This record gives sequence, structure tokens and C-alpha cells, in this order.
Amino acid sequence: MAAAERSGSLRQKSSELFDDASSMKVTSRQLISSFAQTVLLAAIYFAAGKVGLILAYVNPNVTAVWPPAGIALAAFLLLGNQIWPGIMLGAFLVNLVTSGSIPASAAIAVGNTLEGLIGAQLVNRFAHGSEAFSRAYDIFKFALLAGVLSTMVSASFGTTSLVLSGLASGANYQPIWLTWWLGDTGGVLIFAPVLILWASNPRWRRSDGGVLEVMFLALCLIFLSLAVFGGLSPLGVKNYPLEFLILPIIVWVGLRFGQREAAAVNLFLSGVAIFGTLRTFGPFARVPPNEALLLLQAYMGTMGMIGLGVAAVVAQHREMDASAQKANEQLRQGLDELERRNRRMAALNEMGDLLESCVTVEEVHAVIKESVPQLFPEESGALYIMSSSRNLVEAAVVWGEHPPAQHVFAPNECWALRRGRMHVVGATTNLLCAHSTEPEPPLASLCLPMIAQGEILGVLHLRSSVADNFHEANKQLCQTAADSVALALANLKLRETLREQSLHDSLTGLFNRRYLEVSLERELRRAVRYQASIGLIMIDIDHFKRFNDSFGHATGDALLRELGALLKRCIRGGDIACRYGGEEFLLLLPDASLETAQQRAEQVRLAVKQLQVSHQDQLVGPITLSLGVAAFPQHGSTTETLLQVADNALYRAKHQGRDRVFVAETIDALQRQR
Repeated sequence: MAAAERSGSLRQKSSELFDDASSMKVTSRQLISSFAQTVLLAAIYFAAGKVGLILAYVNPNVTAVWPPAGIALAAFLLLGNQIWPGIMLGAFLVNLVTSGSIPASAAIAVGNTLEGLIGAQLVNRFAHGSEAFSRAYDIFKFALLAGVLSTMVSASFGTTSLVLSGLASGANYQPIWLTWWLGDTGGVLIFAPVLILWASNPRWRRSDGGVLEVMFLALCLIFLSLAVFGGLSPLGVKNYPLEFLILPIIVWVGLRFGQREAAAVNLFLSGVAIFGTLRTFGPFARVPPNEALLLLQAYMGTMGMIGLGVAAVVAQHREMDASAQKANEQLRQGLDELERRNRRMAALNEMGDLLESCVTVEEVHAVIKESVPQLFPEESGALYIMSSSRNLVEAAVVWGEHPPAQHVFAPNECWALRRGRMHVVGATTNLLCAHSTEPEPPLASLCLPMIAQGEILGVLHLRSSVADNFHEANKQLCQTAADSVALALANLKLRETLREQSLHDSLTGLFNRRYLEVSLERELRRAVRYQASIGLIMIDIDHFKRFNDSFGHATGDALLRELGALLKRCIRGGDIACRYGGEEFLLLLPDASLETAQQRAEQVRLAVKQLQVSHQDQLVGPITLSLGVAAFPQHGSTTETLLQVADNALYRAKHQGRDRVFVAETIDALQRQR
């Protein structure tokens, strides 16, 4: 017992150590990744800062072109606030290398970090963060909050630090602050959109015009940029104010391509413009370099926002068009579905009307075979009917391109029959019924029990090659169709039962007197038309009242049942055996002559003597019959006359001693006697 406890304790401790080791491993990986991200971001910031400080004119630490401001803002928006050490480290190093003052570099680094952090917070709060370039009003919020307001923080921190540390004169505070602010603003408006947009989705979007439009745009872009800001054209050399020529290119890119391409083109134009302006080319080279760069940055920042705004408006219109097309497509699909549902409901109503008019089960099957494929044109299936013994389910109707292979199965092989409710196999359920397990079972199937008046009459089985075909609307349609079929079958069954009860004697199973009279009338018309004969045999059990009184009514009923079964065995397929009333029976023999009827009566009289009816485990008997025979046309041509003649012959047989056959005298014989 103690050993087992020690073993369990060791296992628990080893498990805890393993969890701690795994946690430490994950933490170390996170630390390494975070450190690498910080170093890489600091290196990028440092490199971009050194490039920007090449253009420092008013102070070695201040430049009109400051890409790190855009890099910092993009990093905060894309990676989150936790990357601030990388920004601060890069800003500290680039200023330390430039000025050599640790306090000033630290203060400037704090200002640069706060600039990006505050700008990111404002953009996240009011302009949807990195999604700011998706809407025109968010773009202008971005320009105001991140480009104008947050950059004042860095300018204020930096200029004040330079003055307090003695790296700049207080008299130059205003031009230094203005240069710092506009330089950071240009970095935010020109560099940040490019980084954010292309990092979010780096794939190039083709225009509707294709490759030719891209090539033509590139040619126009290069030509105009060099014509306005380069020295390859007299226009640029003479510093003509042709900066407005850039606007069509910006608008073109915004209209035809998108926000990412507009930001990239603006960055390219800014680079060409800076290069040309520093070489005294272009419309901004007429003033000192620092002022020229400030004016250029303000101009290119404005152009960038215009291009982004145009692209955002176009993108919004495209989204609206796509939404409208999607809504139209959904509406069309909805109308198609409604039309399909209306057609199905019309077919369902038609099937219901036809089922109500059916008088036999075969007609029901024919209606189902014709109507169900119209209700479910994409599905195959079968209608299974429960056998009278209720131990088998047999396919009455099958349809479709891939009907079920199994046509007979036991009720317990179907989940729907077991549970008494719908069973669906599809994308979420793979529990196939046993009768559907084939070499290639359907991807989706539905079994629906047909229940009417609390009794399961069969099952409707549908199958489809689409995994999720039986959605809620299809299920409701299946349920309605199954209910209609079940109701029709139940009505037929009830109608057949009532018909049997109205035409048959419940005790013997023979036809009753009403059916006899109707049948005799029909056979008389047929016999007159075809000049045929009809035989009638009226039968009465001898001394039945005494038999009933001696042995009881139960034994008397047993005798009547046995006699009914005997009469069924003694007649042909077209003959009719009826219980005429009480212990009297009648046999209707179409196409039988008087002699044939007499012979048949004699056979019945002899056969009844072999009947064995028991009472209290003892056989009772003997049983004898009196039979009267009549025939058409010898004994009359009407139902009443023939029945009366046969009844009179029966009484003559009784009066002559019973247990005999008496043939009625013909009309000619009676006339001769008279």
C-alpha cells in the first residue's frame, strides 16, 4: 500500500516537473522571439533615421524628411503596444550617434515613442486602427490625429531637449519645432500608409484594364515625375509650378487600383521629388533646401491623402456594388427557391387530390410513382409498405437514378421504424440504416415512418448524392408527403374494412345477402346478353335449432364457420357463396346448367357429412343439409323469382325428410301439370 502511494506521488511530481519544463520552454521561446523582434525593429528605425538625418539643415538632429515616424506608427498599429522598446532603442541610438548627448537622446527617444504610441491609440480609438484606410472619413481622421496632433508630442519633446541640453539655440526654437513637426507629419502621411496597407494584404490587385493599363500607368508616372521634378525636361530645370500634373496620376491610381497602390505611387513620387528638389529641379526648388523639403512634404502628404481618399471611396462603391449584387443574387435564389417550393406545393396538392380519389392500393402506388419524383427531382428513393404480418417491409414503389438496392428488409433494420420518427443521415450524422449499407452508400439519406391513427404503415426513404441536401424545408416537405401517403393508405384500409364488413358475413367470412342480390342481378343481365345459364343452390342445416339448444351457441357458431369454409372449398373461382340468413346459405353458380347445379349440390350434401365439430372435446354430429336447386332460365328471369323458386325447393326437400337435394320443377313442367 505504501509502495503504491510512493509510486503515485513520484508520478505526480514527475508530471509537475514536465509541465514546468514545458512552460519554461514556451516562455523562453517567447522571450527569444520578443528580443529578436525588438532588435530588428530598432535596427530598421536606426537605419531609416540615419537616412533621414542626411537631410538635416536647421540642426543635426532635425530633418524635414523623417521616415521613422511612419515606421513607428505602423509598428504600433500592426504589432501592438508591446513593441515600444524597439522604437525607443532605435530612436535613442540614432540620436546618440548624431549628437553624443545621452540625456538629450533619451528625451528625444521618449518623445518619438510617445508620438507613435499616442498616434496609434487615437487611430485605434477613432479611426478603426489598421483598417483606417478602408473609409474616406477614417483616412482624414488618420491624417488629423496621427499626422497632425500626435507628431506635436515628438516635436515638443525633441526641440525642448535640444535647447535645454545646449544642442540648439533658443532663438531657433520655432524653425526647429516646425521642421521637426512637419518632418514627422510627412513621415506619418507618406510612409505609414504604405507599410500598413501592404503588410495587411501584400498581393497585387489587377485593374480592370489588365497588364496594358499597368504598363501605361508606369510610363506616365515615370515621365511626369521626371518632367516635373527631374532635370530631364526644361520644365523641371526652370522650376515651373507644374505640381498639379501629378494629381491626375494620383486620382487614376485611386480610381483604378486601390489604396495600397495609391500609397505606393505617392511614396515613389515623394522619392523622385525629394531627389529632384535637392538637385534644384522642380517647382519647390526656388527656396532654401529646408523650406523646399517642408513644402514638398506637405504637398506630397496632401496628395497621398487625396489618393487614399479617392481609392477608399471607389472601394466603398465596389463593396456596395458587391453587396448589391450579393443581395440580388440572394433575392434571385430566394425567388427561385420560392418558385421551386410553390411548384412542389402544387405537386403535393395534386398528389393529395389524386390519393383521395384512389380506390385501391395499386392506384396509390401508381400515384406515388408519378408524383414523388416531381416533389424530389434530385433524389432517388423508395416507398416501403409494412406487410400484414408486420415482420417485413417491402418496396412498393422505387424511383430515381440510384434507387435503393434492398427491396425487402426487417423493421428493426431501419432507425426510423425503431424510433417512430424521422432519421436523417448527412453532414452531421453518419449512422446509416442497415437497409442502406451498400457498397457505395448515399452521402445523404432520409427515412420517414408513415404513421396514421397510431399505426406504422410503412416508411418513405429518400437518398441524395449531396451531403447536406435534406435541409429544414426539404424535411417539412418529406413529412407532408409521408403524412399524405399514410393518410391515403389508412383511408383505403378503413374503406376496405368497411366494404368487407358491408359485403361479408363476419362469422363465416362469406358474402352476405345484400352482395348476393347485387351479384345475382348483374349475372342475370350478363346471362341474358350472352344466352348463358345460372345455377342457384339454397342450403339449410337440418335441425340447427335443436343442435344450437343442445350444444350451445358457441358450438352452433363453430358449425356455421366450418360450413362456410367447406362451401368456399366446394365452389369454383367465379362462383359466389353467401350466408343468406341464420342457418341458410346460397351458392350462385354462373355459367352452370341445372344438371351441373344439381351435381354440385349433391357433392356439398355428401361433403358436409365429413365435417367434424367438437363440443367439450367431443365430436358432435352427424350434420346433414337440405338443398334446393333452381336455375336460369328454367325457373324464371328475375332475382325475386329465382330466389323464391330456390327457397320453395329447399322447403320441399325438408318436407320430404331432409338430408336431400330437391330440384325445382321447371316452368314448362308446372304448366303441363296444370
